[in-house]
Amino acid sequence: MIYRYINIKNNNMQVLRQIVDVKNHSLSIVLPNDFAADRVEVIVLAIDESKILSKRKNSERFSGAISKETAEKLHKHLNEVRNEWERDIC
Repeated sequence: MIYRYINIKNNNMQVLRQIVDVKNHSLSIVLPNDFAADRVEVIVLAIDESKILSKRKNSERFSGAISKETAEKLHKHLNEVRNEWERDIC
């Protein structure tokens, strides 16, 4: 299973990052069709599952991270800042 797939290209190098599951002490890496290389270097790093980015929305991930009072203060401040653009400065 691929959790994250990043393909970075610049003038001289292509970088492909995949996070895959190891099964029976082996793994398979499938390269995309536009990955043009005859030889590659493979580095295998064990990962901590808790560090894999969650697929949940930020609103779900951070819900309850701050108190309702703090959230209300922030919301009020944001509205004040936005309203500053509406005032007549002439």
